[in-house]
Amino acid sequence: MIALVGTALLLSVGWGLRRAIPVKGPLSAVIPAAIIGGFLALGLRAGGLLPGTPEDWQDVAYHLFGISFLAIGLTPTGSAKLAKGALWMGIGQWATFSLQAAAGGLVALLFGSLNPGFGFLAPMGLNEGPGQALSIGRLWEADYGFVDAASIGATMASVGFVVAYIGGLIVARRRPFTRGAAQPFYRVGARTVRTAVGVVVGYGLLYVAVAEGLGAIAPDVVDLLLGVLFFVALLVGMAAQRLLGRFGVEMDGDETRQITVIAVDGLTVAILGSLTWGAISAVVAPLVATLVGAVAATVLVLWIAGRWITEWRTERSLALFGTVTGTAASGLALLALTDPEMESPVGLELGAMVVVSAPVVLGGIALSTAAASGAIGEGVATAVFLGIGVASLAVLGLFVRRLSEASE
Repeated sequence: MIALVGTALLLSVGWGLRRAIPVKGPLSAVIPAAIIGGFLALGLRAGGLLPGTPEDWQDVAYHLFGISFLAIGLTPTGSAKLAKGALWMGIGQWATFSLQAAAGGLVALLFGSLNPGFGFLAPMGLNEGPGQALSIGRLWEADYGFVDAASIGATMASVGFVVAYIGGLIVARRRPFTRGAAQPFYRVGARTVRTAVGVVVGYGLLYVAVAEGLGAIAPDVVDLLLGVLFFVALLVGMAAQRLLGRFGVEMDGDETRQITVIAVDGLTVAILGSLTWGAISAVVAPLVATLVGAVAATVLVLWIAGRWITEWRTERSLALFGTVTGTAASGLALLALTDPEMESPVGLELGAMVVVSAPVVLGGIALSTAAASGAIGEGVATAVFLGIGVASLAVLGLFVRRLSEASE
């Protein structure tokens, strides 16, 4: 509860500062209140002044993330081009995961004295986020003797979030942003409040149904579903919208988009408030080199892939960049920089891309674990990841070309 209250207070402070201290120049249009509040939370966390544990703040971000995707699913939108964007981002994640791993593996090989799994923590922290980095790191510590793997992975994830938001601001300032310094506070009327209550209650029922109801029937799959609950919420929202439509009830897109915006702003603050930095002084140099290489590989993929699309290029690129350097939550937060009203289909595509990216991501986790265990050589794993990354870009280029030919 303290983390939820803290999130609301810091977001309000961010809004107050945003309006009280107008920034002139290009930055005036691309520093949202959520970013201001989030970096205040990050600073307070670093100084040990932020109440609540990092896990408390992660829980707030987790639930706001699920609420935002339920609201996205309830928002009326054309779905004809949903598959195209989801495939572009999903295949893009194939390439970024693989090339982040290849860059990390190459750095580890160059330093020579590191654990064979060191470089492969890069995609765990950047592409998959702190939860995956911690769980995989703990596994490698316990089973393969990789000392401080969890701390190293969590640190990579923390740095990745900062890279995501700073990179997003750099890109967003180059794009016209209509909200400007006079951006109004949330437009919340009585109908929006009623809709928000319905969305929150619906999400709560969904969470209880999965965590408790399904837990009693099929406990083995509960953790998996809770890990992708945002995707389940998206599907439930889309199904509910269609069901209501058959009974003549139409959702108000402006209301559900406003709920999404508020939830995304809150999760932005909560994410940055949850970041901690592990004890990694002994591996600072290879850690920095790994992160630089992995981020450079990510930027290269987005630069190449972004040239192949024309519709919603900035929105899709920002959403994918935020996802593969942080989590899908930070991808959604970066999307809000250039699509503050969530009017594009990119939010839906971001949820659907999970299905597309899953095979390569899961295979990549297995390959990384095999390298960390010594079952296969570090150099072999690095070469395989490099090959998958290049092949993924080739597949993406072919996919976009076929779509272009089909539309002519």
